[in-house]
Amino acid sequence: MDDQQLRTLQDYMNNRLPDGDWADKPAVPASTVTATNTSEHPMFVEVAGGTVTVVKVDGVTIGARTSGMFYVRPGSTIAITYSVAPTWQWFYAY
Repeated sequence: MDDQQLRTLQDYMNNRLPDGDWADKPAVPASTVTATNTSEHPMFVEVAGGTVTVVKVDGVTIGARTSGMFYVRPGSTIAITYSVAPTWQWFYAY
């Protein structure tokens, strides 16, 4: 494969990958209840607002962070412990 063929293939594949906000993302569940990434793609989950005390991915507390972006692989879970519900957006990670 020459360089031009490789670039053409890369452009084709990049245009086929989804981007932006995942339209079928789960709603924010009740406090401590897990939500599963049921897409075929890794996601960045942006947690914002609310009164959050813990964020767990696959049952593991993610340090002291209670907001920001969290990486969630396909089939993995995210759970948020809160007293006031935050909002979230799910973005394709590539």
